[in-house]
Amino acid sequence: MGNCLRLLCFKDNSSTDLEEKFIDPRSDASSLASVPRKGRSGMRAFIFVSHATYGLLLLEAHKKRKGGRHFQLPGGHVDAYELNQYGDAEGSRVAAARELWEETGMDFRDRLYRLSPVDLNSMGPRGRELQDSGRRYFTLDISNLDSVDDIPAQAVGGVDGATIRRLRLATPLSMENFRLCLSTEHTGFKFQRSTRLAARDLAKHSGGTSSEAVLMCMSRDASTSQHSGMSADESGQDTSQAQRGQDTLAQGALRETARAAE
Repeated sequence: MGNCLRLLCFKDNSSTDLEEKFIDPRSDASSLASVPRKGRSGMRAFIFVSHATYGLLLLEAHKKRKGGRHFQLPGGHVDAYELNQYGDAEGSRVAAARELWEETGMDFRDRLYRLSPVDLNSMGPRGRELQDSGRRYFTLDISNLDSVDDIPAQAVGGVDGATIRRLRLATPLSMENFRLCLSTEHTGFKFQRSTRLAARDLAKHSGGTSSEAVLMCMSRDASTSQHSGMSADESGQDTSQAQRGQDTLAQGALRETARAAE
């Protein structure tokens, strides 16, 4: 099926039977009209939530099939109706904000401009592979003003009460002054200042692709900072070398991560 995405969708809006469909995520939005409005689209959207002082937000979960305790990025599946209604780019952003709300209580659904898309296609061959596989990433900068101070009303009743069950307001395992309202899927959270340690913590999430994405994005940011003081010619000469080095950096860090996890 080449670069097509596999969708598991309901056969129609009144059916409970699932069927497979395949779409090309690089096609224009009009080709998405045939995607059913129910079910998962096959795409996934995740967020690098960063606090300027505390670091990258990681959510703790316990799943036997993943070897027990591990950490995740906020995010998850893009629903078929989101892809159908908004298209690839905006539908993924809508899904990422929805998942963040469901998992942490931080609500940016009416402030989608706060979520900035990550350009995987500019990050070398592996970045393009992640893009073609249906993964979308966004960055979100937060501050203490985004701390969740109360359990949202929707968590105990109303429209979302049947599907969103929040256990408690939680403070970080890393002990910063910040609170989230976690879903039952997650048992805790922490902030991680080190990119390499964050990649290690994410090694079991989404088949290891979250580790790769963190390393690629952070190495890209570091490369951009280095180039900020160069002339245009110097920057142009060094850019291709930096891009070639990104995959090598990610692969080496992942090997180091795997050894540390053993």
